[in-house]
Amino acid sequence: MVVSPFRALLAAHGQTTWNQSARELGRQGQWALVLTVLIAATFGAGLLLVGTGVLGWVLGGALDRPLLPLVLGGMLTLVGFGGGLMGGALGGARQLAWESYRGFPLRTSTLYSAELMAGFGDLLPLALGSAIAGLLVGMGLRVPATLPLVPLVWLETVLTLLAVQLLIEGLAGALVRRLRSILIALGVLIWLGSTLLGGRVPAKSAAAPPVSISAAQVERLRAVGTRVGAAMNFLPATASARSLQLARQGRWGAAVGTHAYPLGLLALLMLMGAQLMRREAEAERRPEKGARGQRLWSFHHPAEGIGRLHFQTIMRSHLGRFGFLMPLMTLVLLKGPLTHVATKALWTVPAAFAYLSLVGNNFTFNQFGLDRHGVKGLLLLPVASRDLLKGKLLGMAGHQGLQALLLAGLLGLVDHARPDLLLAGILLMACIFLAQAAVGQWTSAWAPRPMAMDSLKNNNMPFTMGLLSMATSGLWTGLYGGLYALMAWLSPGWLLPVLALAFVLTLGAHLAILPHAAAFLDRRREVLVERLG
Repeated sequence: MVVSPFRALLAAHGQTTWNQSARELGRQGQWALVLTVLIAATFGAGLLLVGTGVLGWVLGGALDRPLLPLVLGGMLTLVGFGGGLMGGALGGARQLAWESYRGFPLRTSTLYSAELMAGFGDLLPLALGSAIAGLLVGMGLRVPATLPLVPLVWLETVLTLLAVQLLIEGLAGALVRRLRSILIALGVLIWLGSTLLGGRVPAKSAAAPPVSISAAQVERLRAVGTRVGAAMNFLPATASARSLQLARQGRWGAAVGTHAYPLGLLALLMLMGAQLMRREAEAERRPEKGARGQRLWSFHHPAEGIGRLHFQTIMRSHLGRFGFLMPLMTLVLLKGPLTHVATKALWTVPAAFAYLSLVGNNFTFNQFGLDRHGVKGLLLLPVASRDLLKGKLLGMAGHQGLQALLLAGLLGLVDHARPDLLLAGILLMACIFLAQAAVGQWTSAWAPRPMAMDSLKNNNMPFTMGLLSMATSGLWTGLYGGLYALMAWLSPGWLLPVLALAFVLTLGAHLAILPHAAAFLDRRREVLVERLG
């Protein structure tokens, strides 16, 4: 049977995902997972559609108000651009490796279209797409005149999400190649901004009485709101929302013409993403330059040598380098959208370090993934499995420790966070890391998968590992973050000693479980060689 290249690429995506789950879970576990996901998706999607549908019904009743297009446009922008940014930063776009299609005369447009549609199979686009569908259908049922435009608005939002997701992943790969220059430039800009703007902020007196809001301040706030509303009028999603208002008024020509702006911007995003994909494929075709000779180094214990080797491997990978952009992204989040909420909040420092701890989950839950074919030589070394796991732990600790120090320096420089709170945040991140690494030592032997060194593509975790990672991250963040918040609230002076004790206890529990994880690794050595080698 002859199929189009587009359908063949989509089928390749589906078959790759199915084969990967079969290797990890077996056929029976695979069908059990499918049944579980279908049941969960049915109930979850039902609740999501009902909830957003009720919200859409309420918004539909206020469709004739001037403020409604701004509110709906902001929601659609948050889903389209915000969801795309999050999906791209988390590596959510699923792309086939270039080796999978380099032997076929595929057009860039065909390849990009297939990759764009395949990205909708991830959890984040599915959830956000379902939420927007419920919202728009609820509005359409309340105002039937808008129903013909509901599919178009939904397609614009979802395609924007998928296009931004692919674009961010391509830009992230380009940024990683110039990581050192970008870090230096951003560091200089942050320092200049904090220096120039810091002197303009008056110091707050602890004894100063609360000042009531004057009429002039209210007027300034109103002026700021007016400027924000004027800026939101230029959003493409606001134009899509305004088309629903025009459709209710019966002005169909203006309603359809309004979509020229969001559709034009969507076409521009797709064109940029396709060009990035083409350049990335051409870069992968070029042979790699020969590596310079490195000096030999020695170590006192096998775990130290494995740790240094693993640390260097992570630092050479694109995903490992991309991790050093996350402290900057965390700071931008705190100083941008959350700046008014996070200035005095108790959770600012622990939330920043807990968020940063999520970056290492790809390495923590797949500790042998970057070894790929080299896992054969690694397992043939006269090194016990316990020392292998200790070395992997040391390498990942060095990688995440550098990120934690970078974040602490940025928070201290820009946000003027207290040193004791920063040290407590580092201890919080260390506790979460040790707990996650203990789980990852089992998953790394149970479901290993190869990871790309020179690309960010397909380094996201499989669906099963993603669910497990989310569950354990939430568990450890709630446990240690709750301890942080409790001590900071009840007895701030005991915050550091209690978190230091929690770190020591977590390290002791990790070392106690380590022999059992090493024994499990011994039983799974052949599986590692089969799937990675």
